[in-house]
Amino acid sequence: MDIQELKTTIDGFCRAMKLIEEKSNAETDLVEPARAEIAFFGMYIIFDEGSFDEEELSLVEEATGFKINRNHWNEIMELGRVDSEEKYLSQPPNTFILMVDVDNMLYEAGEELSAYNAANEVYKLVGDVLTNKKGFTDEKRQAKLDRFIKMIEDYRRENSKAPEIKNGNAEGKIVIPSKKGVQAPKKS
Repeated sequence: MDIQELKTTIDGFCRAMKLIEEKSNAETDLVEPARAEIAFFGMYIIFDEGSFDEEELSLVEEATGFKINRNHWNEIMELGRVDSEEKYLSQPPNTFILMVDVDNMLYEAGEELSAYNAANEVYKLVGDVLTNKKGFTDEKRQAKLDRFIKMIEDYRRENSKAPEIKNGNAEGKIVIPSKKGVQAPKKS
């Protein structure tokens, strides 16, 4: 995959974030924080032995549309929690927390769950590109990506209202009660 395809995918996800922002009457911008979190994720993947490859950091900036100000390096490292895997994996990016909440609302409305999967696909794509950037799979980066994916999947399983996800039995499409002739759960 080339950088333009990755950028197009991220831009598409950000358009979806803008739609969520508008439909939910959110009082804050959801797009720029989502771009920042994707950039921080890229930084988490490429951070190695206390430093970044400048070319890869530029690729992260170009793909995400998020400028990483080198004059505020310490603040960026702290805000993004990318200097420590333990810190980075201590909680999912807010984007994933929001996507699980959106899926819970979709579940309660009897609609197909899709928000989490959209975010998951973008992050996996970014991770795959950065893990395989130099023509081979970087095993250290692949392990970081795998631990990240496990963390967000665990978060989803623990916080989803859909029994198929909560029980870890969700393979593919989730069966929505109202789609099978059974009334969907009422909003509380």
